[in-house]
Amino acid sequence: MYLRATVETIRNAFLGTRSAKADYEQAVMAKPSILSGVHQLEKLQAIDTADDHESPIFLFSTGWRTGSTLLQRLIISDSSLSDSSLLVWGEPYNVCGIIQHLAQTMIPFREDWPPSRYYYNATTPAHLKSEWIANLYPSLDDLWRGHRALFDTMFAGPAKRAGALRWGIKEVRLGIEHAYYLRWLYPKARFLFLYRNPLASYQSYVGFGRDCYYTWPDRPVFTPTGFGSLWRQLMEGFLSDADKVGGLLVRYEDITKGDELVRKIEDYLTIRIDRSLLNTKIGGSGDKKGDVGRLEKWLLKRAVSPIAQTVGYIW
Repeated sequence: MYLRATVETIRNAFLGTRSAKADYEQAVMAKPSILSGVHQLEKLQAIDTADDHESPIFLFSTGWRTGSTLLQRLIISDSSLSDSSLLVWGEPYNVCGIIQHLAQTMIPFREDWPPSRYYYNATTPAHLKSEWIANLYPSLDDLWRGHRALFDTMFAGPAKRAGALRWGIKEVRLGIEHAYYLRWLYPKARFLFLYRNPLASYQSYVGFGRDCYYTWPDRPVFTPTGFGSLWRQLMEGFLSDADKVGGLLVRYEDITKGDELVRKIEDYLTIRIDRSLLNTKIGGSGDKKGDVGRLEKWLLKRAVSPIAQTVGYIW
């Protein structure tokens, strides 16, 4: 008996208790995600949108050099209401990962967490003195309002002070899971998912300097494999779930091919686009193509397969 207890003590010291280990393995097997957390919150908390008139525009793209700035410029050219009626922020504080980190706080929400007894439900704080308060949480409604307040303060407020009647954000790192989070915050939001031939994007990225980060400083994107892996990851999510968040897929190569896609974007966002901007280049680094050899093309093709081929990009 003593020997068994000693062995168990040693085991616990190096591996943790058996019950804790079992709980951990069960959690890993469940594969919790931003999406699963948002779904759980949506089941627990009904958001009243009757008086919520905010309908921000979120423009996501499959990484860098996809034409996202062109589309951003087309959107803010909106003349449906008045001049300067729409302001779309461009990758605000990009390497901080603000939206990514906030969205990750959704992951822990699941059927058995948080327990209902954790939420504050006392008449006054004085009534808590004889209660168990080691875990004491504000309501889920307050949680939603807290997240929403950050976006309203950081993005909506400055846009409106500048005279814009509507606002949005252009991003090149965010995936479909982040769209679910943003839709939880803004149920009337609009989502554009932009994609481009990954080879053309990468050639432009090489000419641009290929020194960006998905998150700084731990996830640099310096290679064709890194660039292609991010493209495939984002594209997979856009293809599978764009319609589930009410989003619109936008193929870069089709923006300047006639007027059909531009009209579709206008109808979806309820805006009017200044088409003259399609032939106007303003600042930036242009679309200078860097030298991409056979090895890099092969590595990129391997990284984006088979998704690139399914949407017609073959080289």
